[in-house]
Amino acid sequence: AVVSTQSTGTLAAGAGCSFLTCFVHFLLMTAELKGAKQAARPSAACPLPRIYSPVPEGGDTEGEYESIPLISAEDRGKYEVGTGSFGMFGTALFIVGEMTGSGILGVPQALAHSGYTGILLMLICVAVASYTGLTLSRNWMHVRDQYPECSKPYQSIGYTAYGKAGEVAVQICATVTLCGGCCAYILIAAQCLAKFLCTELETDSINYRECVLIMGAVFSIVLIFGARSESLLVAFFATTLSAFFSFLIIYGIIRTGKAKDYHPFQITAKSWFLSFGKFLFAFGGHSAFPNFQKEMKKPRNFPGSVLLAFLVKLVLYIPLGVLGMLYFGDKTQPNILSDISQDLQVLNVCILLLVAIQAIMSATILGSPVAVMIEGVVGAKSSKVMSSKRIAVRVLFVAGVVVICEAIPRFDLIMALIGGTTINTAVFILPSLFHIKLAKRDQWHTFKIVLDMLTMAFGGIAGCVCTYAALANLSKGL
Repeated sequence: AVVSTQSTGTLAAGAGCSFLTCFVHFLLMTAELKGAKQAARPSAACPLPRIYSPVPEGGDTEGEYESIPLISAEDRGKYEVGTGSFGMFGTALFIVGEMTGSGILGVPQALAHSGYTGILLMLICVAVASYTGLTLSRNWMHVRDQYPECSKPYQSIGYTAYGKAGEVAVQICATVTLCGGCCAYILIAAQCLAKFLCTELETDSINYRECVLIMGAVFSIVLIFGARSESLLVAFFATTLSAFFSFLIIYGIIRTGKAKDYHPFQITAKSWFLSFGKFLFAFGGHSAFPNFQKEMKKPRNFPGSVLLAFLVKLVLYIPLGVLGMLYFGDKTQPNILSDISQDLQVLNVCILLLVAIQAIMSATILGSPVAVMIEGVVGAKSSKVMSSKRIAVRVLFVAGVVVICEAIPRFDLIMALIGGTTINTAVFILPSLFHIKLAKRDQWHTFKIVLDMLTMAFGGIAGCVCTYAALANLSKGL
């Protein structure tokens, strides 16, 4: 009777999530006719008027804009696009540091549960994520040229394409994704702290949930006192630590040796789609791509940053995932650190400390945009570090993250669930949907539209199945 109740609840949750996804897409499509009229109005994302006059609908160059200014040259000078401070390599560091740490720890089990077809699945995720990343870049360049001072790039793209419905859809996806990423990293850091204390104190009585509270407190301090000028340094250290501890983990796997009772995992459709969600989480991050591009000195070089970052991720993920699959098989744990022999005490301590530090840095990268957004809503002055409103907002945000971590204390389940829902939507659905509306008409227009439609169809179907598998696993895992 218990199993039947859980199955019914899981089916209902999966059906509800699928219905919600379809409903959001329906809202976006029905808003298409209103999008052009609403796009000319100021919004929270695009408070300033257009600089150039848009081409009338139905023209041969839909999606482009004329060079006829709507405001005078003197006033237009106030709205010129300011150049950021990041180069192509520095932006790639942000993309790598955003989700790589959790991917390194979770990809080995994902690959073990999907077999060698998981490598192909990973490459498909990279190919499609790269395409939609480039599509998102083109969308932002189009919107930026019309709204130079947009404070929320991705939301501005959605607003320009489909009006308020597009802006709200992007805001929901971005917020849930970033909060989910923060939760995953806090849980990873707490696991590292718990294992470190167990190793040093030679006990198994360490309370994992108390470690979540400790790492939440550390995260709140870093989030409050982290300055904007240090953000590139945080991204650099997060990426460097990811690469360094991935090599240490590979060394630890080899030293541990192949499991004595090794058996390959019996792959099922459920395990395969759960792995798909984890791969999406590992290669996601599109919600922050326009923000990174906005801070570049030469925003048109952003596609190079995307390709470089994904190449680095592949170099880190594939060797580690294949080794975990070949050495541990069906014994591969959600966190690959749990598979490394406890006899390698010094190596374990080094890896645990590096992973915990990297997790807090990555959580800071993901949590800062959400905190800034909330501060804008409540009117907190982000320029004042010790502002009471600013501190209150960031402490309450961290408290919310900790509550979620205490309720769902497994980062692999969060990876699969977020990967199949909001990351899937932000990677597959929204960039292609916006590109269909904003893409200019040229000799490749029909091909690009077909490619966008196929991308959305694949993402929609795979996302629904992956979400269902994640919810089913979640009901059993808790």
